[in-house]
Amino acid sequence: MANIPREPREDVVVVLLESVAKGASLPWHRQKLVLILSAMRHFAASLEKAGHRVVLRKAPTYAEGLATLAQEFGATRVVATEGREQDMVDELERARTQLDALGVSLVLREDRGFLATREEFATWARGRKEHRMEWFYREMRRKHNILMEPDGTPSGGDWNFDADNRKPWPKGREVPPLWRTEPDAITREQMERVRGWSNRWGTVDTFALPVSRADAKAWLERFIVERLPEFGPYEDALVHGAPDLLHSSLSSLINVGLLHPLEVVKRAERAYREGHVPIASAEGFIRQILGWREYIRGMYWHLMPGLRTANALNAPLPLPQWFWAPDGEAYNGTTGGACEMRCLSDTIRQVRDYGRTHHIGRLMVQCNFATMLGVQPAALSRWFWAGFTDAYEWVELPNVAGMGTWGDGGALASKPYVASGAYVNRMSNYCGGCRYNVKQRTGPDACPMNFLYWDFMDRHRERFAKHPRMRMMTKHLDGMDADELVQIRTQAQQFRESLSYDG
Repeated sequence: MANIPREPREDVVVVLLESVAKGASLPWHRQKLVLILSAMRHFAASLEKAGHRVVLRKAPTYAEGLATLAQEFGATRVVATEGREQDMVDELERARTQLDALGVSLVLREDRGFLATREEFATWARGRKEHRMEWFYREMRRKHNILMEPDGTPSGGDWNFDADNRKPWPKGREVPPLWRTEPDAITREQMERVRGWSNRWGTVDTFALPVSRADAKAWLERFIVERLPEFGPYEDALVHGAPDLLHSSLSSLINVGLLHPLEVVKRAERAYREGHVPIASAEGFIRQILGWREYIRGMYWHLMPGLRTANALNAPLPLPQWFWAPDGEAYNGTTGGACEMRCLSDTIRQVRDYGRTHHIGRLMVQCNFATMLGVQPAALSRWFWAGFTDAYEWVELPNVAGMGTWGDGGALASKPYVASGAYVNRMSNYCGGCRYNVKQRTGPDACPMNFLYWDFMDRHRERFAKHPRMRMMTKHLDGMDADELVQIRTQAQQFRESLSYDG
């Protein structure tokens, strides 16, 4: 919140607003709505307990709500946090216009939920030909003195231990159970409230995330003790029916404001310093927050507003209906066939049922499939924004339109993150039980990831023929049998035409 006084003041009213317009802007996941609405109410209760004057109100828009309440309380000044994403920046400008007409000033405060300011990132990015996360991450490590030694060298002797963190989940090893924070009366009330809302997605029945500061801190501590020690080696592993494995789900709690990123990073570093967590796990986890989260937020503003329409590969397709209905269930008044790709259907099912799947399911299954199929980055972005409990435009848009689909033409990632079924087979247990054969490139049983991958490389051969990280794969096309390549193109197109799409 924007500079709430530490001690209650009679002349200060803390305002929490629900915007009807924002709530109707996308088919939001019901668990995302429960998280936000319940966390708001728990926060309001904690402020009231501390003696603050608090108003929690629903309004047509944030701007109208602020103007109405300013009149109601006879305010001379409204203090708000700067917009975290473009829509809120625009909304606050509309609020300023309405408040100005009432003789009320609007003061915007810096968003303190990040470890680098927008200006700080802009200064770092200015004049650079490439804006790679690794270099910004090192600056953040130095700035905050995280995993740094007194002589200025990185702890463990290296900046990045990603090469050590690429193991599949061991065969036969039990999957950790999903964690659950039992919903209290406030949360259950919000669950019932949104259960029947139309034009929303997903179920509320499995909601189990923390919604209070105390429960969020307990969730963090449990992660540090139970999962972080082995997090690093298995952070890229995928297992059927397991949205988390050893991941923390802390991104939802950080992004909604229940935890501050620096306290999370410092707690992980302390576990390493005390000898409870190896450097590869501590660094891999810290990099996701201190590095990737800060970098992504900076790149969002660096690339806006063009990022919303970025489509460097000229992908033409809307979103396949599978992303809303992986089991062929009815959605938005229509039904389609069930998705028989075990990796894709399971990771989408995890999002539908829990509002999350971890980063490899997002990047190397969902985004990978959509990119090779030819889905418009904006269409995929809207799904991520609506469907994930940790997703807001500032974080999902650069991840999806940038790294996930290469819609930005390489501003974030030097090459598209596309891969055939071999990658999924190596990092998961999906392929063994799949209806498709991961070893086949063509034919009725061929894995769609395979023919879509080679079709993608063929369609974009000219673009990537001289790319240092892609040219080897384009050369494979030169040695491919001409008839097989024709079959790959034909099968990829037939597959596209067989799907049902949004709209």
